[in-house]
Amino acid sequence: MKKTVLALGMALIVLAACQPSPSPMPTATPTPLSPTPTAIPTSTPTPPPSGSGLPTPTGSAICDGLDGEIEVRVLVGPAEVVGLEPFAVGNIPFAVTTGEEPYIVQGGGPISYEDIMFPVWGSYEVTLNLETTIAGECTEGASGEELHMTLDMTGEQMLEVIAEGFHGEYPWAGEASFDLSFPLVEGATAQGEGWRFILHPHSR
Repeated sequence: MKKTVLALGMALIVLAACQPSPSPMPTATPTPLSPTPTAIPTSTPTPPPSGSGLPTPTGSAICDGLDGEIEVRVLVGPAEVVGLEPFAVGNIPFAVTTGEEPYIVQGGGPISYEDIMFPVWGSYEVTLNLETTIAGECTEGASGEELHMTLDMTGEQMLEVIAEGFHGEYPWAGEASFDLSFPLVEGATAQGEGWRFILHPHSR
């Protein structure tokens, strides 16, 4: 009996020695709680294309709001033949009617004139009735501001000339057109045969 127990004990010891060693438990590697920060895309402002944005002021501040008068001087009938100079018969008002380029010039009005002159040789009586219109532009030229306009006239006149041994009447009815250019200065003159126009801009 003792031999049997001893043999059984030896067998249990051998069996225990033959069992495989327990494998260690795997260890989990901790994961950081804070994720790696991701860059937030930012937008780069795009400059406006060429030609856009606020307009750049151009043109002439002098033309803006300009007004004034054109003094009309004419030789009526044979005045030049008898040595008379062109004489003033009236003024035509004008004004710039736009607040930006192109600076449009418009004007006009009636001219009624009646006078009698007494040169040394006799008398020279003029009656003149005209309707006038002005259309043009005020521009900035190389040497300063300029006025370019067309002056149209329609109307009639009566001229009576009396001299020793002579009496003549010269009626006229019709129209005339003049292309005028002035530097924008007081007293600037445009003239031709039998007529003269003088600029009188109003000071501001």
